[in-house]
Amino acid sequence: MSLFRIQSSVQEVAEAIEAVLNVDVTIIDENMYRVAATGKYRDSIGSRIPNSCSFEVVAETKKPQVINKPNISKQCINCSLKGSCAEMATLGYPILNKNKLIGVIGLIAFKNEQKKKIQEQKENLLIFLSRLSDLIVGNINYYETIKNITIQHEETRMIIDSLDKGLICTDEDGNIKFVNSSIESYLMKDKNKLIDSSIDKIFPYLKEKGEEDFSIEKKIKIGNKKKSFIIRNIPVMVEGKKVSSILEIQKTFDMVRSAYRLIEGERKVTFKDILGDSPKMLEVKSIAKNIAPSESSVLLKGESGTGKELFARAIHYESDRNKAPFIAINCASIPDNLLESELFGYEEGAFTGAKREGKMGKFELANGGTLFLDEIGDLPIHLQPKLLRVLQEQAFIRVGGKELISISFRLIAATNRNLEGMVLSGEFREDLYYRLNVIPINIPPLRERQEDLDLLSESLLNKNCMKLEKEKKYYSQEIKNAFHKYPWPGNIRELENTIEYLVNVVQEKEISYDDLPANIKEYFCNNEKDIKFNHKRTLKDMVDSYEKEILARYLEEYGYSTKDKELIAEILDINLSTLYRKLTKFNLQ
Repeated sequence: MSLFRIQSSVQEVAEAIEAVLNVDVTIIDENMYRVAATGKYRDSIGSRIPNSCSFEVVAETKKPQVINKPNISKQCINCSLKGSCAEMATLGYPILNKNKLIGVIGLIAFKNEQKKKIQEQKENLLIFLSRLSDLIVGNINYYETIKNITIQHEETRMIIDSLDKGLICTDEDGNIKFVNSSIESYLMKDKNKLIDSSIDKIFPYLKEKGEEDFSIEKKIKIGNKKKSFIIRNIPVMVEGKKVSSILEIQKTFDMVRSAYRLIEGERKVTFKDILGDSPKMLEVKSIAKNIAPSESSVLLKGESGTGKELFARAIHYESDRNKAPFIAINCASIPDNLLESELFGYEEGAFTGAKREGKMGKFELANGGTLFLDEIGDLPIHLQPKLLRVLQEQAFIRVGGKELISISFRLIAATNRNLEGMVLSGEFREDLYYRLNVIPINIPPLRERQEDLDLLSESLLNKNCMKLEKEKKYYSQEIKNAFHKYPWPGNIRELENTIEYLVNVVQEKEISYDDLPANIKEYFCNNEKDIKFNHKRTLKDMVDSYEKEILARYLEEYGYSTKDKELIAEILDINLSTLYRKLTKFNLQ
């Protein structure tokens, strides 16, 4: 650090030395510039001392130097003022901070009595200058400390002000010492007007909690509305005594939404995560991706297990609402008497068994994001007009409440039922159906996308082997044939469950037909479709299939390198060229 940072303090030291010793004083920095001076050199503050001056020797050696005969002394031999210097004697003392030079204190005599004082009191002056050097270093360190504290304080203040959570610091009597910017927006009050007021004026009865570390929910009136906050009290203890408290404050609504966002963040799905290259799947993914940025309602249709929720999540994360929550609810999994409170939320005391503080519903949680209503065909008929009203007005009232809450969410619904038939039979409201069916997307069943079976089955096999920490396995040709002939009424969900079952129960590397679950083998038995022997296949087809299976197994066992193939050819007792020809024939290279 430069001495110029504390120039006024250094000048005071120079003037104090002059007053005590009655000699001229110059204090220079590590670059040989005068930081402070008295007497003849006062007007030279800020300028550089003469080149090769004796003080440079002090700086280089980091040791005190006394010059009794300027102009002729050996320390002055290279000085640019040699022969014209008016100084009669000098004493230079280095200013060191942890052995690093930061400057030199110089005593200068222009009169005989001053020269005599420097010569006769040399030892005492050195001790005196040593103390003053320490004083200057102490001032520098103090300045640096204050500067660092100021920077850290400002950084801390900016960090605290940038937090989404509100923070209030109180003294031991509960009087507010500090609030961050979030508190201003929460309470709609100038933070300067909150300083020195009692915390009880904002959140009554908090002081009664004393030294406890606690979290509670409180409602307070802000403007004309009551708002709910989660408050955590963190007492600051020194030597077993509370000296202050930090209150961490967050809107209950924000905290619950943050929790949902955190959970959903781990389940982010994109269109790349939806496997399938068949023409039908490529068409469906293209439609879904194109309409993702839209605000219009989407109705996903398809059999159970086709991946409707995956599509809903992919549409959400491809939209402009991807930073807000994706809120999913299955209309078939919640009892009729509870579904309304799940969707709309409720106020305290709305019904017997309701939480005292009330509860936010899925509409409120989805505000700004996407609401996914799965199994919409199972929505009770008495709730259908209420849902329609929310979609039309973009507002609702909690169960047992009076306040109209405005919302904005994108609705994606899904069903495996025939809604058109339900409309005709009176089980589903026609107006709600048309409100939902703005963008219908039909997701094909697995049996209609046979081209994706190999990709899906291989991907799920690898995924489950890793998840269950099993060695890598492979399918026999028979089981691959079975996968393609089975109708998969449970679609991808059934395929995934089947493969997870196989990875769990099969101990060998190869998964064969006999390992299949009983219900799938029973299907082939009942339908006289024995995968093990197909009468429509020629002998050559069956031989080729068996030969391909053997080669695939050996490649899996020994590897794909040139040396590995040489070993396989040796084991099978065939020429290497024959092996390569067969591998090319069966596309096993």
